[in-house]
Amino acid sequence: MLDVLRRRLDALGVRTPTGRDALLGAVVAVMSVGLFVAVLQLVSSNLGETFGARASLDGMSTGATVAACVVIVGQAMALTLRRRWPMLCLALTLLGQLALAPLLPAFMSFQAPAGLMAAYSVGVYAPRRPALGAAAATAVVQVLLGYVLGGPASAAELGVPVGTQLWGGLVSALVTYLGAVLVGAYVGTRRELLAQLRARVAQAEREREALAAQAVLAERGRMARELHDVAAHHLSGIVVQAAAAERLVTGDPERAKESLRWIRGQGRETLENLRLVVGILRDTGDGDDAPSAPQPTLADVPALLDLARSTGTRVQETRRGDPYDLPPTAQLTVYRVLQESLANARRHAPGSAVDVETVYDEDELAVTVRNGPADRPAAIAPPEEAGPGHGVIGMTERAELVGGRLTARRTSGGGWLVRLTVPRPESAAPARQRAGQVAR
Repeated sequence: MLDVLRRRLDALGVRTPTGRDALLGAVVAVMSVGLFVAVLQLVSSNLGETFGARASLDGMSTGATVAACVVIVGQAMALTLRRRWPMLCLALTLLGQLALAPLLPAFMSFQAPAGLMAAYSVGVYAPRRPALGAAAATAVVQVLLGYVLGGPASAAELGVPVGTQLWGGLVSALVTYLGAVLVGAYVGTRRELLAQLRARVAQAEREREALAAQAVLAERGRMARELHDVAAHHLSGIVVQAAAAERLVTGDPERAKESLRWIRGQGRETLENLRLVVGILRDTGDGDDAPSAPQPTLADVPALLDLARSTGTRVQETRRGDPYDLPPTAQLTVYRVLQESLANARRHAPGSAVDVETVYDEDELAVTVRNGPADRPAAIAPPEEAGPGHGVIGMTERAELVGGRLTARRTSGGGWLVRLTVPRPESAAPARQRAGQVAR
């Protein structure tokens, strides 16, 4: 209902709170003047004569009636201030009530609706305790000064003692003003609670959107790492073998054909691996029925090293310590770092020997990959990339995700060193001990 009214006011060009309050004041002014005239007509009628009021109105001039209407209109227009200065608005309507007192006969009183609207606005927009105090003070001042300025009706006219008139008027004014303030306080409190609720909902929505954005970025990063590791490893080998085949095509056709067959096999394997990675990363929505491919583990490292050797890379592996289990994510990290390091050595240092050292310490697993400078002719080396790769960044992110550390730096001899450390989980058991338990 209120939203419809606001939209209609906006359509009429009344968009600001002050403009809407001014329109409210104009409407209240028209209604109040109409109500005042109706009361005068009622009191002047035979019904008023029955209660002895007609004789009292005979002395009310046309000028007094017009002046009373002007005061009532002024009270209503004070509602323009009800949001910004609610206390001032209430004070102005009180002054209007006091100005009405001497204009009306002692027998008659008129409570302008603007005063009640002002009290309601004080309850909505002013602090609670000051609002209640202002309402009580307004009621007392209006009754006492109103009787002083207008003069109480005599006991003979009303049939009620003057003291009873004062107490009755005071109780009535207190109930009226305090009731209006309490209604306004209820409405104001409800608005505040709704505003807080909307703010919380908006904050929760912003946090949800931020978390969703973070999840999207994390997923994109994971996809980038997986695709980079798979593609870079295989494609770098393909590039090296293609360069070798190009050199051998005239001098040694058989070896060139062998290289081309290797390239074809690696191409197929690359496509298959990319399909597996995309299938894992894609949210198919099939739940538990969605197919998933096994991720590489430490058990797949020997095959990875053999594949690197098949491309012509001289790989020397050294292991120290008793092997123990690692979480699947940590094993995948070790595998991908080895894969990326071997691909980088093949790409940037063709012909160089690569040393892979794996050390199982009590607290962590350390994997170190070293290679020297390139010693092959430049023609066999793959072409330089257009810009810096993201392999080191991806390896570092992988290490951090499993609580490990990665160091990548150039050695003094012109080669490259990559060292990955992965913390050993507390529940990890040595591989030999685990095998013995299974045998028993």
